[in-house]
Amino acid sequence: MSDWSPAPDSTAPRPEGVAFVLPQVRVGTGGYSFDDWDGRFYPPAARERLPFYQLYFSFLELNHTFYQEPLLQQFAELERRSKVGMLYSVKVHRDVSHKGTWDAEAGRSLMLRHAAAVSPLAESGRFYSFLIQLDEGVERGRKALDYLLTAGSAAVSEGLDVHIEFRNRTWHQEAVLQALKDAGIGICNTDLPQLPHMFPLRAYATTAKAYVRYCGRNLGAWRPDGHGAGGSPAERSRARNARYDYLYSPRELEELAIGLEVMRKKTDTVAAVFKNHVGAQAARNALTLMRLLARSGGDAGR
Repeated sequence: MSDWSPAPDSTAPRPEGVAFVLPQVRVGTGGYSFDDWDGRFYPPAARERLPFYQLYFSFLELNHTFYQEPLLQQFAELERRSKVGMLYSVKVHRDVSHKGTWDAEAGRSLMLRHAAAVSPLAESGRFYSFLIQLDEGVERGRKALDYLLTAGSAAVSEGLDVHIEFRNRTWHQEAVLQALKDAGIGICNTDLPQLPHMFPLRAYATTAKAYVRYCGRNLGAWRPDGHGAGGSPAERSRARNARYDYLYSPRELEELAIGLEVMRKKTDTVAAVFKNHVGAQAARNALTLMRLLARSGGDAGR
């Protein structure tokens, strides 16, 4: 086990000054149930991963809902298993974000189903936001924007926050930010390998909640189509995982901490999520960032 890993005993106490850095800043990972985290972050052959995760983090981005539409029973069980103060974001199903038909009424209906499914989290105050992640090949267009505003507003009308992650640079327009702000929809700032077509990482906020995702900077493994080459499902899975095989350096993490401080001053709360899940690098970087924020007292870079 590497020297940064938490203790292998699942009853290990939460490290002082790590799990709760600042009331306004929550740091976590995108997903938590990865086999290659066993022996690196989790105890070897861990049976119960969520309780151990919650010893160290008070925020989690749920990604399985991209492949399986959210179900009420799952979220009722999740709420029951959650510690005090735990918050969740929920990535929307691919039928919302990746169909590309831009049928506004269909998007609205899907988001209302999502809202009903996550109601156990919403009622207990554990729900942070939905995340609508667009593919990097999706360019800005009037029909696409109208669709996103309609779908997002359906959840907002139910009292639930929504953040949209744009990956294509064509969306990097003041008019887009203003449209989101007017609709009460947040923008998700995302750190990605800076290919020419990528939306740049910024400290934007269009609602009182900020959201930022760190996907790594593995430029050599990041294919422009966002899905890897053809081949078998296993080959495509390896190509996707290679994109997120990246460990942020201490200097890069210091820069990210400064960016979080900028967002913290603009908003009521900030959620920061590491997506570089391969080999538990997301957990490792998240813990280090939390320690940086704890040492700085929220004034990173001063």
